[in-house]
Amino acid sequence: MNFFDLVEKRRSVRKFSNENVPGKVIMKALKAALLAANSSNLQPWEFYWIKDKKKKEDLVKACFSQNAAKTAQELIVAVSRIDTWKRNRELILKDYKEKGKLLPIIEKYYNKVIPLSYRHDRFGFLGAMKKIISIFMKIIGLFKPIPRGPLYRHDVFEIVTKTTALACQNFMMALVAQGYDSCPMEGFDHKRVKKILNLNSKSHVVMVLGVGKADPKGIYGERFRIDDDLVIKII
Repeated sequence: MNFFDLVEKRRSVRKFSNENVPGKVIMKALKAALLAANSSNLQPWEFYWIKDKKKKEDLVKACFSQNAAKTAQELIVAVSRIDTWKRNRELILKDYKEKGKLLPIIEKYYNKVIPLSYRHDRFGFLGAMKKIISIFMKIIGLFKPIPRGPLYRHDVFEIVTKTTALACQNFMMALVAQGYDSCPMEGFDHKRVKKILNLNSKSHVVMVLGVGKADPKGIYGERFRIDDDLVIKII
């Protein structure tokens, strides 16, 4: 099956069969997820494969007991984080050094630009300071392109969440490639899910993914897409 066949085949399955999913299938798909494109290679994601029976039951309830969660053979929770950039930055720089490829521009980027973008505080004081600086930068922006963010904590969350969503797509496509199905769910009580996973305030639950083999009646309707010309703009 080529890539475009996989894209056509992937559907959000709302009800799964009782067929088990081999652990190696899940792990292969998770490793594919980790190869996704991501901002500055900071890989600000975590994937929780819920194996504990009690946690799984609680997670299904937190997903409002919808069929996509209740009938899933496996449940994966995709989480984005704004508090892992320091650790991951050091690992990136260490890898560059070990390979003898740490150029001054790379070191400056990760030690100067990244902290300026990702450092934040709970009360938004740093964001307010960045906002003041950005007012002056806007004057320069009248004459040339300038960086315009992130300024606040929620801006950083937007970056890491977009990145994690890209990884989720890799995960789902990797399942299709192995003959299995999934359903990305946004319908859940995020506070309860965070409590189940013992997550802090510097994390965000991006989606819960149900995994399994589609039940014959698991896809609720034919795929519908609006006309291409409404969303594809050639200018």
